[in-house]
Amino acid sequence: MKKLAMAAVSLLAVGCGPSDDDGDGIADGIRDPNNVSVVVPSTPRGTVSGQVLTTQQRPLPGATVTMTIGSTPSAASATTDEGGNFTFQNVPGGAEVLLTFGKDGFSSLRATSIVPTSAGNVPINNGNASFGPVLLSELNGALKVYVFSPDGRPAAGAQGTLEVDPAGKVLFGASERTTSTVVVEATADAQGLLTFERVPRPAEMQRLQGEYRLSVAALDVNNDGVFEAGGKVVTYSGQALLESGTQRTESLPYAYLPEANLGISHSSIASLKGGSKDPIFNMVRSGEGVSIVFNQPVQPTSVIVGLTDEYSGQLLGFTKSVSGGGTVLTLQPDLPFQPGKEYNLALRAVALNGSATGATQYSNTVSFFGGDLFQPQFTTIESVQFRDVKPAVGYVNGQLDPNEQVYIHFNHVMSRYGAQTASVFFNADLDGNGAVGNAVGEVGNKVGFALLADEPLAPLVTRTPPEEPVFTITASGFTTRYSFRYTGTRPVDFASFPGGVPVVVSFSSIKDPSRNGYANAWGVSQVSDMTTALYNTGAIPPLP
Repeated sequence: MKKLAMAAVSLLAVGCGPSDDDGDGIADGIRDPNNVSVVVPSTPRGTVSGQVLTTQQRPLPGATVTMTIGSTPSAASATTDEGGNFTFQNVPGGAEVLLTFGKDGFSSLRATSIVPTSAGNVPINNGNASFGPVLLSELNGALKVYVFSPDGRPAAGAQGTLEVDPAGKVLFGASERTTSTVVVEATADAQGLLTFERVPRPAEMQRLQGEYRLSVAALDVNNDGVFEAGGKVVTYSGQALLESGTQRTESLPYAYLPEANLGISHSSIASLKGGSKDPIFNMVRSGEGVSIVFNQPVQPTSVIVGLTDEYSGQLLGFTKSVSGGGTVLTLQPDLPFQPGKEYNLALRAVALNGSATGATQYSNTVSFFGGDLFQPQFTTIESVQFRDVKPAVGYVNGQLDPNEQVYIHFNHVMSRYGAQTASVFFNADLDGNGAVGNAVGEVGNKVGFALLADEPLAPLVTRTPPEEPVFTITASGFTTRYSFRYTGTRPVDFASFPGGVPVVVSFSSIKDPSRNGYANAWGVSQVSDMTTALYNTGAIPPLP
């Protein structure tokens, strides 16, 4: 019986462990601090507390503190007591909390922290995330800034933004990230005065070691896209305004560099910017216009543009427009630019702040080419004709006489590279010996007539007074016109060729075309022979 009673007592002792009804993590009824039983809570909870002060470190009662836990959509709110204190209870341990501090007439501040879940390595309740003291600045100050345009006039209508940062601070505590910025906007009046009110006074910013950052946007008074002044960003320290006062004067810069020469910053025609004359850098697609961007605004009425063909023989029609605040010139041709053809552009403009002379003027004449860089085309012969010499002994108009010039016109511009030339041959008996191939320049002979570039810089002269170019042009190194001098010993007999005298341009005769040859506007080398026919009709009249 005695053994049974002892077993019952032992069983009772095993089934009754320490309890923690008050949830403080310590077994109820334990008073001896050296004999503590820890009960691990399933969800540890703690507190978030702190104190809100002014920058003079005086309690700020009545401040609102809002707490958001993690991604929880709802927020808890508390109001500071007379001592500026606040507390949030039963906050889950390990939770990230976001606190927002604010009071009417004071700056706001946002701070984050994580509520602790353990004391040492043991999870425990009543972990506390302490904020504070939190300092909020009073918004009872003002800053006045007079802004002037580069010409010295008040910048009326200028838009300014003042950012005061930091306008509050967490001195110490559990805060991991804080932000407190006051942002005020203002518009300059007729005197160019920007007034920013309800900002911290310099004395407060000096205590917070903060600064005032002023941003003034570029000024376009009449919204025409032409900026009368550029923007400006300037920073004042709290100490600087404390020492020198809260009224400042700022001069806005030019929206561009007035000391810079007027030039081209962007264009599909690289040579306008002083770049390469190569067609691949100066190609305009058929159906598209030419866009030219100046590095500063120009006087729209000062823009003079001329557009011609390769010979500068006639003006081509186009429409022009100036946009982008006087910086973007757009030219739209009446007819599409033809692939592989050369065009000439003359351009003159004067800077908005300049005169007709000096670095404020831009004037240039360049060549450009039609075509799509990514759609190279095959080059062929468009026509061939010769130029008559005035009738004289040995020269008869309408027939190709010795030493007369023969012109071959290709459908695309080409440029020669290397030293060797292509040869031109006639499939005809040039020396009248009854066979083809014996004389120089006959098909079958090793030697032909050298094909040389004959780039035109003016229209063909056919009258008196002579035709003159629309405007002076310079050589680009690319041309559709090539020529050779016919050095045969006798005139070509057109009567024997009613269908025209067969002509062969032999590109295949060029040795090592990787180093010698002719390349078209897309950089494609010509390696295949081309054939055409020369007629005695349509000859170029002799020089007057």
